[in-house]
Amino acid sequence: MAWPNRFRTLVSISVFFVATATFAQAQAEEIGSLPITLSTEQLQSLTLLSPSVVPELPQPRTRQQLPRPVLPLTPEEISYREAVQKLGVNKHRFVHCELPKQKVRTGVIIEIRDDGFLLKDGILISQWIPFTDLKAVPRPVPAVGTRIGQGFKWAGVGLGVAMLIPFFPFMFLVWDGC
Repeated sequence: MAWPNRFRTLVSISVFFVATATFAQAQAEEIGSLPITLSTEQLQSLTLLSPSVVPELPQPRTRQQLPRPVLPLTPEEISYREAVQKLGVNKHRFVHCELPKQKVRTGVIIEIRDDGFLLKDGILISQWIPFTDLKAVPRPVPAVGTRIGQGFKWAGVGLGVAMLIPFFPFMFLVWDGC
């Protein structure tokens, strides 16, 4: 009984690909009916032929950028910014940042701007930290425990994916209806 279901699946997949390939080619009447943009010379010749109103050429839209509000930093916050710029963007240098409410973040600086920086403090998580939120000057740390912890997280993700690989053929059988 399994053979007819497999055969049906194979036939339906091949019909799908053949139908997709045949309908993907454009037909001649579709190509001929596409709108044509007129050049400036053609628009001028149109004005000589008919006294009606001639459409104007469409102007390309430009996106207006709003000016960023410049927040004045205190001398303490300027020292934080200079310290972060000295540390720079380095994927191997971990930085220890103290934030208000007794929060401490340890991670890698990904991006630095005038008002703050982006700190990657997990295997996939990044956090924007404005200079106004810092409680002390960020300092470089070896962060051996952080490296080991992130290594264990990546190993767990890889192990989870490896454990799910044997179940992929069964998912196709369930979708097939066997």
